[in-house]
Amino acid sequence: MFQTISPRDWGYEIPNESGKDYVKEVIGYSYDDLEKRASKAVYEFVDRLYNEEEGALHHYYRGDIQYTSEMDSGNFLMAINYLTMYDRFHDETMLQKAENCFKWAYDHWTETHPMFTWQGGVKDGFKPNELYVKYTGDAFWLALALLKRTNKEEYQFYIKQFHNFMKQARKAGFKYKYDTNTYQWTDKGFTWRGFGFPVTAYLELYELTGDEAYKEHAIAWGDHGLTLQEEDGGFYLIDGQFWNSDLVAPELRGLVFLYEITQNDKFLVAAKRFADWLIEHQREDGAWPIGIDDDGEVCAPNVGPGDMPNIAISLIRLHQNTNEQRYLDSAILAVQYGLKMQAVEDGRYPYYLDDPNVKWGFWSWEPLNDYSLSG
Repeated sequence: MFQTISPRDWGYEIPNESGKDYVKEVIGYSYDDLEKRASKAVYEFVDRLYNEEEGALHHYYRGDIQYTSEMDSGNFLMAINYLTMYDRFHDETMLQKAENCFKWAYDHWTETHPMFTWQGGVKDGFKPNELYVKYTGDAFWLALALLKRTNKEEYQFYIKQFHNFMKQARKAGFKYKYDTNTYQWTDKGFTWRGFGFPVTAYLELYELTGDEAYKEHAIAWGDHGLTLQEEDGGFYLIDGQFWNSDLVAPELRGLVFLYEITQNDKFLVAAKRFADWLIEHQREDGAWPIGIDDDGEVCAPNVGPGDMPNIAISLIRLHQNTNEQRYLDSAILAVQYGLKMQAVEDGRYPYYLDDPNVKWGFWSWEPLNDYSLSG
């Protein structure tokens, strides 16, 4: 119940008619329309980014200059699109493409040299000599999801590598970045202190294996995460100074999951404090800016629309544990914002829709600085 690929991970099936009516009531779109939008986003937009020869996804497409970008470690995350369709429609081609994306990203963006003890670390796109816990978390999640769906032994090998890298990060004092040039771990210098990635990955691994050691790792990372929460309830996880919308959903989910598995109130209290901080900083349209500093001032006013529904999923899980309406209301606003960022006729930015590479995708930024749509 700790994976977050599709509703079936949490035990949810397709709702009955009254449930579908409720979806229309609270979201403003019919259930069938939402399903269409989701499937079109994958089968038409995302799949046009898929490179059959390489077996991987290009990261984004720019509608204004008709440019298709390179392929990178984003395949670890983008493959989840395919898994959502596999879970919903049992389409084996979707599962195979997800596996292809994983293997391509593993082969090209993961440190695997047999002489290096830091095998399993995933490289940064700007500085390939830097290996990140955050990006390794993306790979860890995908490998766990693929293991669950295929039961192939090879994913156990990959998972062990990712675990070993995160274990070294813990032994280094919960550091988040390893530099293969200096052989040093650090948590400073534009370092993403994403403690939610190991927490959620380890809980998923514990759920799949029943091995108590992985639960212990999750709790240890969670306890460390609690030391990073500020008095105002926020987590400024870039160098201890900046909140970033990329480092929210796993952290909030991880805290809620830890409460569920330990029944220790400290994790639920921390989750609620963080969620209350989020609600305080949420815009009227349901979005959050991508960057806020520890003085509470917006330092990066752009919005990463892909973060909004991910945060909403975590708020929904918190609502399940508290039954406090404000968390569900915030999640609904965030989902509504995300839907408006889809490149369709009634979207907020219905631009370049005559380009088949644009239609049904989601704009990467708001305001639209570069008119890109990311997988």
